[in-house]
Amino acid sequence: MIPGPFTMTIATPAASAPAFASGILRGQPLAAAAQQAVLDEFHREGVAFVRNVLTPAEVKLIVDATDLWIDNPPGPRPKVDNYMGAEVLRYTQSLDRLFCDMLVREPFLSLAEAVLGVDCGFVGQNVIRGKTGGAIARWHVDDFLEFPLPPEIPRHDARMRMPIVWFSFQIALSDIEAPEHGPTQVVRGTHYSGRNVPPLDQLTWEGRGPEHLFCKAGDIYLFNHQLWHQGGPITGTRTRYLMQNQYSKRVCNTRFGLPENGCKLPAEALAGAEPRLMRMLGR
Repeated sequence: MIPGPFTMTIATPAASAPAFASGILRGQPLAAAAQQAVLDEFHREGVAFVRNVLTPAEVKLIVDATDLWIDNPPGPRPKVDNYMGAEVLRYTQSLDRLFCDMLVREPFLSLAEAVLGVDCGFVGQNVIRGKTGGAIARWHVDDFLEFPLPPEIPRHDARMRMPIVWFSFQIALSDIEAPEHGPTQVVRGTHYSGRNVPPLDQLTWEGRGPEHLFCKAGDIYLFNHQLWHQGGPITGTRTRYLMQNQYSKRVCNTRFGLPENGCKLPAEALAGAEPRLMRMLGR
């Protein structure tokens, strides 16, 4: 497994940039050419990086809040799934304003709008904390195969862009620089395959095999959940933190949205929130 040809777009956050009251920066959309390069790679490969988005201070805020809510929650105990040894802190938008602000921090929102439309909605947010031996180490596509093909059709036509109903931003909150750190593993382009994940000894597609998505804390990557993927096993001692912002087309958010994907924070916690955040939270 080898690193892939990642997009090296740099967001270059500035610690002095305007911030929300929570300490999360407002950020800036990517320049037009850089955004288009990211989108082109995302649609073609199923994954695309934007490097250096969050500052170290923002990363620390989110990691500290994650540890607090998992280990010593200051309020009602949140939902924490233990999934194959990884701790998944669910519905974080209902726990702390800083998680809410991450939904509209740039360049997340502008990229989501470019993929899904300007009326896109949010359908999930969580943080995965993985320690030695704990990872979602099972090759899969998320939920179900959305665009299956019969055996006689080998793949979806590369001239088209595969429809995207929802997708995720994976947000690195720790350095994931070596296989022992449990990087996400993918087979690029497989969102065009029309196939579920094959047996492990056949885990290649059009000559491409599994590769690691190495990243540094503060990097983000757009992720098509129809890619064949897994969380790499964590064999080292470094705790792996990965946050997920999930967005969908508006019809999914309004017609099929689950009640728990709203925001249960009291009104005072959202005081001063800008209209786009209130819209995103269904308020």
